[in-house]
Amino acid sequence: MILTPQEIIKKSLKEFKLQSVSNKREEVIKYLDYYTGTETNKYIKNYFDTDAFREIPQYSANITKKFINKMSRLYTVGAKRSPKGVYEDMTMKKNVRMKHIEKMTKLLGTVAVGIFYKEEKDKKHFDYVPVYYFMPFFDEDVFNPYAITYPNFMPVDDAYNTQKMTYSYYDSERYIKYDQDGKILEEVANESGVFPFVFFHREDQIDSFFVEGANDVISANEHINITMTEMQLGLRYQMFGQPVASGIVADQNIARAGSNEILMLGENGNFDIVSPKGNIESVIENIKLQLELVALNNHLYITFSDTGGEVPSGIALKIKDVERMEDYQDDKEMFRIFEHKMYKVEEAIASYNSIKLPKVDDFMIDFYDIEYPMTTQDTILQNNFDLQNNLTTQAHILMKNNKDLDLEAAVEQIAQNKEINELLAGNFDQEEEAKVENVEENQQEEENEDISND
Repeated sequence: MILTPQEIIKKSLKEFKLQSVSNKREEVIKYLDYYTGTETNKYIKNYFDTDAFREIPQYSANITKKFINKMSRLYTVGAKRSPKGVYEDMTMKKNVRMKHIEKMTKLLGTVAVGIFYKEEKDKKHFDYVPVYYFMPFFDEDVFNPYAITYPNFMPVDDAYNTQKMTYSYYDSERYIKYDQDGKILEEVANESGVFPFVFFHREDQIDSFFVEGANDVISANEHINITMTEMQLGLRYQMFGQPVASGIVADQNIARAGSNEILMLGENGNFDIVSPKGNIESVIENIKLQLELVALNNHLYITFSDTGGEVPSGIALKIKDVERMEDYQDDKEMFRIFEHKMYKVEEAIASYNSIKLPKVDDFMIDFYDIEYPMTTQDTILQNNFDLQNNLTTQAHILMKNNKDLDLEAAVEQIAQNKEINELLAGNFDQEEEAKVENVEENQQEEENEDISND
């Protein structure tokens, strides 16, 4: 059957898209495996002979999680949103979910977050579901999808589960659930009329919707696993030297020799143990170099236990952390945009469910600034300076020390503390006055007794 040019073009484009989608899925799975430390040995096993792993297991280090968590500190420090009231009650779990979403954004580059309305035991709240692998669909705007499909989570830990893989489709008009054969299992109208997904990106998009993830961290993790496996193999074979024998009887076939092996040497035979040529310290230094390079590439710095040194002061840390602080400021601006997009979806979904929230223009989010360590004396001087120059209040200082308090609760707490302190101070003064009076009375009695004796 001869295909027409149009059919060839259509088929080639379809195959290209399928291959591209398959590659993206494999990349996401690999990145998640390295973050969670799940079966990462499968990514390096092709670099070794199969027989090598009968001697030692593959080495599986997990530097990815450490680096990603250090890079993701926006929600670790915390964030405060307004308006309060109903919205605050409906988003009680938001900060916790956003910590994870920030980490996955740093890892994968692009993450879709579904915003869904839930009612559980008379409690109304929003649920935030991150989707790591998905297929976006575009109209004219190639950076803002109007629909997505993604595979649903399956109960893989259930040994008796044999159901087929299912997928979800979402747009602003409908939700469709279908199986791996394309059979529609469920179709529901999206009556809220809003596309319930917001897309998070690690940085600004350039020429593609998807943004590159932490490929340098994954690559370094992979190289370190290979190097460490090689080193462990070298130690396994050559820790006590390599036995070398000459003049062995011809009918002996000995690949390795140990203390339980008897060698039959011929005339002028010789047996010796040769020290290995490899330098373990050089291998360790190479691994350190790889860690330092990937840290430097992400504006991080690392220290090793053998380097020693004093603990740096807060000022020294701030100077050393200048580039990372610039990244932090960029992240604040990026995630402020994402938070506003999320609130726009939340407000529309809440309105459909007869819950009135303030308009998008009234939404505000304040990311807490990173605080570097200060001595107690410096902290007291800074707080006194801010109070004397009306740069802060006692309530705001208390809120900084206890982030669970809002302004109203902090003011009330200070008032209560002041009342208790004044009450205690008054009782203390009364006790002191009573003590002074008792001393004076005792002195007067002693003087009267002396006069009587005279």
